[in-house]
Amino acid sequence: MSYMLRLFIILFFTLSIVYSCKDSATPAATVTEAAASTGGNKIHSAPASLSPERKAQIDDLRSHAHALIEKRSKEEDAYSMLVVGHWIYEAIFAGGERPKPVEPGFWVKYDEDFSYQYGQYNRVDGGGKYHLTFNTEDPTMIMVDDNPTKSPEEWKLMTKENVMILVGSNYFGNNPKQMKLVKEMQRPLANG
Repeated sequence: MSYMLRLFIILFFTLSIVYSCKDSATPAATVTEAAASTGGNKIHSAPASLSPERKAQIDDLRSHAHALIEKRSKEEDAYSMLVVGHWIYEAIFAGGERPKPVEPGFWVKYDEDFSYQYGQYNRVDGGGKYHLTFNTEDPTMIMVDDNPTKSPEEWKLMTKENVMILVGSNYFGNNPKQMKLVKEMQRPLANG
């Protein structure tokens, strides 16, 4: 059994066990930027305000991430497993909490030109640049949102058929976060 498959199975069972455990404690209202104040889990939310020091730090990280994407995109093509269809967010796990279902309809669409868009149902909320590389120990994706207040993110990828688990990396500081996405050929449709 490959290392990646074993890691995927371990993560799946760990998330299943954590999710199924009943906990009487009330989780914190917002643990990460992914938690929304108005229902559901917003995946791509921006901070309300930034100190000048934090803004300078984010600017440096974004510049470094853009340089990595630029360099890697010249060396590697986009991967069809990522760019075919839409990826629908199904659950978020943010360091120490039980996985939380995501408010329905949130999606991300990766394109062959290393751009991505995201939104909910027919609405497009934003986008950015990304690159997925298999030239590292684990497949790794860097994402830089077009919104200059958002820090870049690096994710380790675990995939199995039409399921993708994004595991946050320490490189840009999104390491306590994990997300589960499922592939659909079309954007989700709003009910009603």
